[in-house]
Amino acid sequence: MIGGGAGISFRNEFFNPQTPVNVPVQGFSNGARLRLVLLPTSEPRFHINLRTPDDIVLHFNARFDEGAVVNNSTSGGGWQSEDRFDLPFEQNKIYTLEFVSNDGIISISVNGNHFADFVERTPSHGVHLIEIEGGVHVHSAHVSH
Repeated sequence: MIGGGAGISFRNEFFNPQTPVNVPVQGFSNGARLRLVLLPTSEPRFHINLRTPDDIVLHFNARFDEGAVVNNSTSGGGWQSEDRFDLPFEQNKIYTLEFVSNDGIISISVNGNHFADFVERTPSHGVHLIEIEGGVHVHSAHVSH
């Protein structure tokens, strides 16, 4: 395991925060980038939410128990249709996971390789919080615009 969860924070970068992690942001509009260095633990699932005050713009859910990543969003508090992909992670290995906003599409990369594109169903400019929860240790989280 990397670090002990001491939780050092610079303005837009967090190192070894305890899970769950809540990263405040002021929108996730065109050109915004979230870079995570993380280590999935032995728990069966973890998720990352890009959240507005009312909805989830992107729910990225790694499910080791299903061998899949499920991307989804909410509208009016209700879940929309799922996008499913093969799981690119192994537990207890380190990964860099990036989310980049680009004209209504959130591009997702794992270790520098394109993984998936998520077409926004709710505009990402209203994102105010990034939530990271479940079976994952976050070594660092960096948000840039």
